[in-house]
Amino acid sequence: MAITLTTESNLLQRQAAISRELNLLKRMRVAEWTAAAIFLIIGIFWKPALGIGGVLAFLALGHEARRKEQMVEHADTESIRTLKASFASLLDEKLANDHYILNDLRLIVGREKCWIDHVVVAPSGMFVIHTNHWDGTIIGDTAKQVYQWKIRSPDGRVRPARNPISRVLRERRILCNWLKGTQLIWERVFPVVVLANPDADIQVTNAARRVMTPEQAVQFINDFCFEKPVLSNAEVEKLATGLNQHTDKG
Repeated sequence: MAITLTTESNLLQRQAAISRELNLLKRMRVAEWTAAAIFLIIGIFWKPALGIGGVLAFLALGHEARRKEQMVEHADTESIRTLKASFASLLDEKLANDHYILNDLRLIVGREKCWIDHVVVAPSGMFVIHTNHWDGTIIGDTAKQVYQWKIRSPDGRVRPARNPISRVLRERRILCNWLKGTQLIWERVFPVVVLANPDADIQVTNAARRVMTPEQAVQFINDFCFEKPVLSNAEVEKLATGLNQHTDKG
């Protein structure tokens, strides 16, 4: 088993915030609809109350729409968090004990900052991993200049999606800027996009060594174990703990 230094927290915090808002909207729902109904009934006998009841009903409808949006976002966040946690567990279970895993990093280097889903620090180098939750047929190209991919849902609808390779390459660049002064060269920092949804059908051009399923990503990292290491175990630990200490905890 690998050594995991950090776990996912950003999505968990977001989920908790959504839950708090949903609880508030639930309490407001009862009060708003009750008040609206009371004023509308009073309006049968006192006309000005109809206007007040109408305003309260309008506000209640607005909060109903917000509540539905938040329920969808809460479910989506839970789905994404589950996929990321599952992949993090797979890394922890399948990688060797000289590999360090850092999940959900907020890295700030100079004036640049980024969120990195997973970083693996190993004797063979470092792996910057962006975990994606898309389902359906994923159509794209790993070329950096291709800004958009396409996602075809099972019902045939097609929607555009931003090329995730651009994101993971930016994260890699920021991480490499942090690595300046260490013995690890840029060529040993590998960017990887993991399409973690089991319902994803990957139809990506030039996907080799760039776009993978969770199992393929683990195999990709493990294959480097057969090569001559570029870092000693002590250097791996130093890099991993140093990155963990540098990570912004806010």
